Amino acid sequence: MAEEKWKKFFEFSSVEGNRTKGQCKLCLKDYKDTRGIYSNFAKHLKRMHSDDFKKMNSGEGEMSTVETPTSTTGKAASVEPTVKEKQDRFMMSITKNLIIKCGLPLCFVEQTAFREFLKDLNVKAAPLSAKKIKRVAIPMFKTLAVQSIRTELNNASYITLTIDGWSDRRCRSYLAFTGHFLDDQMISKTCLIDFIRIKSAHTAINIQHLTEDVLENFNIKEKIFKIVTDNAANMVKAYKFGLFGTEEVDALENENNQSSDPSSEQIECDGKFLSMHYEKRINETALFE
Repeated sequence: MAEEKWKKFFEFSSVEGNRTKGQCKLCLKDYKDTRGIYSNFAKHLKRMHSDDFKKMNSGEGEMSTVETPTSTTGKAASVEPTVKEKQDRFMMSITKNLIIKCGLPLCFVEQTAFREFLKDLNVKAAPLSAKKIKRVAIPMFKTLAVQSIRTELNNASYITLTIDGWSDRRCRSYLAFTGHFLDDQMISKTCLIDFIRIKSAHTAINIQHLTEDVLENFNIKEKIFKIVTDNAANMVKAYKFGLFGTEEVDALENENNQSSDPSSEQIECDGKFLSMHYEKRINETALFE
């Protein structure tokens, strides 16, 4: 079958509709095509891995099987990777082990000392650029990480979010979403769900909309149990309403309508009177001072 021929180069999985996704085993890139059609995969193999593509003979409408080199003893010999494949694997290893795991900056690969080290290690090693790692290698690892996070979140029954905003040295603002949940083995898990740039005003409504977009993107809106933030006024206001269940919102509205009752203890917050139930909600979200 044609699919068996391509499985030597791609890891296939089904997606919505009559579509098939294939991840290249050589460079970890993802491609999609109609089920039973392999034109997109063939184009990728021809452009990026020409030597492997040449090993496949052209047939009528589809590619033939890959010829496996054999030694004089009759045993299958391993295919020697091309120079480009070695360079791609070398780049992925540097990105994974130095840039990501060791936390080194991207400009590290462009420093003269590091390039001299590469020459001593391998005279034929091609110099790396920060731009290529940023545009090629890091998105590949991000795709794999997001897929793993989605799988973990889909298996979780309830999720508690920790949401915090901060600014970098250039005064650019970001919002981080961290999920906490228990897996099937009742082991506590924590993962960074998303990390997004805030380009609009830091109002409560904008923060709430960003949160809803993240929850809908990962399909976990119905699984949220609690949201923990600091005690900033916009953060408290953003999550006080909108993400609670319908019954809980109705209860809050009833208490608001009964605020004139003298038996209801009230406090002053931002110039308005809120019931003690609202104060309890604020205290639940005010984890960080």
